[in-house]
Amino acid sequence: MPKFSLITATKGRTTEFARLISSLDEQAVSDYELIVVDQNEDDRLGPILASSRRKDKIRRVRLSGPGVSNGRNEGLNLATGEIVAFPDDDCWYPVETLKNVSDWFDANPNYDILSIASLDDNGEQSGNRWHNRSCDLSALNIFRTTVCYCFFVRRVEKMREIRFDREIGPGARSPYGASEDTDYVLMAMGKGLRGRFEGKWHIGHPRKDVRNASVTADRTYHYGQGMGLVQKKHGMMTLWCSFVLYDMFRAGLMTAVGRKKTASLWYAHGRGLFQGFCTR
Repeated sequence: MPKFSLITATKGRTTEFARLISSLDEQAVSDYELIVVDQNEDDRLGPILASSRRKDKIRRVRLSGPGVSNGRNEGLNLATGEIVAFPDDDCWYPVETLKNVSDWFDANPNYDILSIASLDDNGEQSGNRWHNRSCDLSALNIFRTTVCYCFFVRRVEKMREIRFDREIGPGARSPYGASEDTDYVLMAMGKGLRGRFEGKWHIGHPRKDVRNASVTADRTYHYGQGMGLVQKKHGMMTLWCSFVLYDMFRAGLMTAVGRKKTASLWYAHGRGLFQGFCTR
């Protein structure tokens, strides 16, 4: 049994995916299996996988079904490691990542989930924007600490049957474009698993968010729908209300200072939150 099962569902990307593979080749700890769920219609990944110095650790699975959640579930069905993680196909692991995570789990047997920070190439936060550098995962912070490529979960017996909701997440045949990762962690915590956020370590990932206007209004709207749905699924009405009010406040503030594009993104996310919570 390897220490880690790393599951990456991928479609369309090559340059970014090659960077992920290169970063895994350089890991200080090599006790892992990488399950690549290839959802491409061609063989664009073949040369990249063949060039890996640790190609013996890679298992490639072809899957035609849509959606990243569908792909991750396929990977979970094949995973054999003690700890599972879900690196995005456009993220990268700093060289000490697996060693740090392995040591942390060994030193903290009372925890089954570890989530860490996300930084881009410039060292700017690109996910998991919680203000505390270290804290237990809770309903209050869960949507700011559990972006999927940053968390690691022990594959304990309680987790054996938990899967991602196929109707949520990028590529799903639904309008619910995000928060499938937080939904997965909430299901785990509902089984009694305890989680921790440690901001002293990070995963590399490009910054794509409302604050720097690097996303479209349509994408932001569907991401909001996914978040709203997950908040409804887990009975988080108070948190949902606070998120909607915050988004509308930010939309109004950005309008007042003349940043109309950013305002439209905040409004789109808030509208998505409302629709996701109220229409299913």
